[in-house]
Amino acid sequence: MIPFISIATLLVTIGFALICIYIAKLLLQISRLLKTIGTTVSQVEGQLDGTIAETEQLMDSVEMTTTDVEEKLVALTPVFHSVNEVGIATTNFTETVHSYAEKLAEDQMIERTKPFIRIIQWNEFRTALQESWERGKKAANHS
Repeated sequence: MIPFISIATLLVTIGFALICIYIAKLLLQISRLLKTIGTTVSQVEGQLDGTIAETEQLMDSVEMTTTDVEEKLVALTPVFHSVNEVGIATTNFTETVHSYAEKLAEDQMIERTKPFIRIIQWNEFRTALQESWERGKKAANHS
């Protein structure tokens, strides 16, 4: 029975040694993996620091550009007001020219109709004169 106990103890010891070797290899791989992760994290941290610095420079540049654009817009405000006033003046001028053009067309139409108006006036004068003459003739005949 002792030899069986010795064999069993030997098997348990070998099994334990194999498990210890497996765990040691596993821990060694984990250690390498953690070193690789640590290196990668350090590199990412360095790149992030560079990216943050570039982002800060970009934001400063955008702020300067925004300020410059704002100043230029403030400087252009009078120009926009002047353009608006020119537009209003142009509209008023156009309306005035349009009204003069309508009046001129109307005046030209009146000039073209003057001969007809004179004919109508002379015809009315002749009719009134003839009626007056006929009344006078009737009055002379009745007396």
